[in-house]
Amino acid sequence: MLPFVGDLISAGVDLIKGYFPPDMTPEQKAEAEAKLALLQQQAVAQAMSFQADMENQLTERLKADMSSDSWLSKNVRPLVLIYLLAAWTIFAGFSLYQHDVSPAYVDMLKQMLMAAFGFYFVSRGAEKITTILKGGGSRK
Repeated sequence: MLPFVGDLISAGVDLIKGYFPPDMTPEQKAEAEAKLALLQQQAVAQAMSFQADMENQLTERLKADMSSDSWLSKNVRPLVLIYLLAAWTIFAGFSLYQHDVSPAYVDMLKQMLMAAFGFYFVSRGAEKITTILKGGGSRK
C-alpha cells in the first residue's frame, strides 16, 4: 500500500477522535475507539485490495500489449522513454548555450521522465523478482 494512504487513514481517525464529546464516559470512549480501529483496519484492507487490483490490471495490460501482433503496441513504452530522454538531452544542450527554457517545460519533462523510468524499470524489475520468487523463471 502506498505510504501516504495509511497516513491519510490514520489522520482521519485522529481527526474523528478530536470530535469526541468531552462528556463521554470512559466506556463510551473505549467503544467508539474500538469501532474506529475496526473501520481503520477495514479501510487499510480495502486500500491494499484496491492497489493489488490496480497492479493486476496493469500486468494484464502489459500482457495484452506483448501478445499483440502490432510492432507499435510492443514498443510504445520504450519509444516514449527514448523520446523523453532525447527531449531532456536537447533541453540540457539548450542550457549549455544559455538559451532560456521555461521552468514549466522542465518540470513537466521531469515528471514524465520520473513516471516513465519508474514504470518501465521498477515495474519490470518487480515483475522479474516476483517470477523468480515463484520459481517460474530464471535470473536472465
